[in-house]
Amino acid sequence: MQFLTQADYNRKARGTPIPWAWYMADTNKLGPRAEDFAWGLLKKRGDKLVARNFTCPQGELDLVTWAGDTLVFTEVRARSSSAFGSPAETVTRGKQEKLKRAANWFCVQTFRGKPLPSCRFDVVWIAAKDGAIVDSGIIEGAFC
Repeated sequence: MQFLTQADYNRKARGTPIPWAWYMADTNKLGPRAEDFAWGLLKKRGDKLVARNFTCPQGELDLVTWAGDTLVFTEVRARSSSAFGSPAETVTRGKQEKLKRAANWFCVQTFRGKPLPSCRFDVVWIAAKDGAIVDSGIIEGAFC
């Protein structure tokens, strides 16, 4: 999976080869591109997408997927600097509580009167440098 910047589209139109590394032209666009990258990782793992950027009064869920019979709520964290900790370290206890409330809201709205599936919270962390994703990973069951 690859995302193209406007410059890449222009290169493609001219017939110039496009570098296949993930490249972000603007660091302000790291978040949305990181979510696209994270979804690519989850899809490779075999997850099935349920919702993306689900918003409710309790907060937002970046990705909601099925991994087999388990409903997975995935928080995507991307950083271009480790000055304030690794991306995964930025999922604080307060953020975890907010995600739990949003997940509860999602389940109440989605499974009204039906048995709830087993659920878990994963974190996809992404490290970028000079606009390129240099490292990433998935922490399954990151918190409960």
